[in-house]
Amino acid sequence: MQIEHLDIATLVPDPQNARAHDDTNLQAIAGSLSQFGQRKPIVITCDNKVVAGNGTLAAAKSLGWQKIDCVRVPQDWSQDQVKAFALADNRTAELATWQPEVLAAQLEELTAAGIDVAEFGFKNDDGSIDDFAAALEGVLEPKGELEQITFTLHNWQAEKVREALGVSKGMGDFSDTGNTNSNGNALARIVELWLGQNVG
Repeated sequence: MQIEHLDIATLVPDPQNARAHDDTNLQAIAGSLSQFGQRKPIVITCDNKVVAGNGTLAAAKSLGWQKIDCVRVPQDWSQDQVKAFALADNRTAELATWQPEVLAAQLEELTAAGIDVAEFGFKNDDGSIDDFAAALEGVLEPKGELEQITFTLHNWQAEKVREALGVSKGMGDFSDTGNTNSNGNALARIVELWLGQNVG
């Protein structure tokens, strides 16, 4: 595998990339690049289109990088093979799961060592990582009867949602919902109240 150190300006992001990178994701990638540098190359075609590593490329641009390490797919690959590799690269990483106890312990150890783990995505809504249980809420896979739902909000919408969650939590303790996630319980309470007032 030959690594090429190429000008970022010569690379073309994949316009059909099936994987979206929001601001939070790009900030985490940029944080990792800032702390550790580029430890694995992005993958490109013979005509410099990015096959794997579109998020890394975007994050590197945001940091003002001029060059980035790349490797090329084999020249004899068909377009379908290139597309299949791009999907496989994203999906195989996505299918991995976290070990909560190990992850929480490592976050604590790294924080004690002075490493800012918040820079690469382990943080609470307010940017802190004091509550490691809360920090893990956004990265753990759902298990059993629990389900994680993710969605994207505009900044002003997110502010309103956080305000509403605070009000809901202030209404008193939650019943035995089988869920230890306070934000999830608060949101469910809001939905239950709304449905009670507007449905039926």
